Amino acid sequence: MARGDGGGRDGRAEPEWRPVTDVDMMTAVVLEQLGANRDQLRTLEPARRVPHLLDDHTVERIKQVFGEQRDDLWLWVETGERWQAQDLSAAEAAKVDQYVAAVEAFAASNTVILELADELAAGTINKTLAKSDLELGVETLAGALARQANPFPDASPVQVRHPLTAGDTDETSWPWLTGLVVGMAAPGQWDIVVIDDRLVEGLDAGGNPVYPVCRRAAEAIRLR
Repeated sequence: MARGDGGGRDGRAEPEWRPVTDVDMMTAVVLEQLGANRDQLRTLEPARRVPHLLDDHTVERIKQVFGEQRDDLWLWVETGERWQAQDLSAAEAAKVDQYVAAVEAFAASNTVILELADELAAGTINKTLAKSDLELGVETLAGALARQANPFPDASPVQVRHPLTAGDTDETSWPWLTGLVVGMAAPGQWDIVVIDDRLVEGLDAGGNPVYPVCRRAAEAIRLR
């Protein structure tokens, strides 16, 4: 979407809007950027459990890059809205719907990254080094007590035992698969979303894969 010479949103130059014949190319670009955002999330996730892995500069750079991405999202959104307002064939309308769903998923991933960056900004290595020994000791003790009460906090990345086929009832043979803790369902029991492409159950309204959720005891879960 190259810029033109007119007046666009927020005082920017008016974009050169792409024709609907470019919908396949535009969808591919959005999906590529969505994939890059998901890769970034996977890279940042370990810092949620150990925030002081990152320094102030790195977190601020993440916020800057993805803040700029957020500020440009209106271009992708408005492109879809302009296409939807046209007199489209059934095939074109279906492709535009796919494009719009991809943009919604792209926007959602951007929001998650920026929210995570804000969360991580409070615990960078710079801020950790600036704390007194007493403050660090209190935080360490509080964290240890919390882990003792709940060793698998919400949103913790884990490995979980789960079958690859519905008929496999031999729990001792289940492989360790990547998962994310949804929450503690009962004492000693946690709900886990199993993130493995072999188990995808379909796509949600935003075009994201839907993974199964299982309930497991502590012996079938381990932190990553």
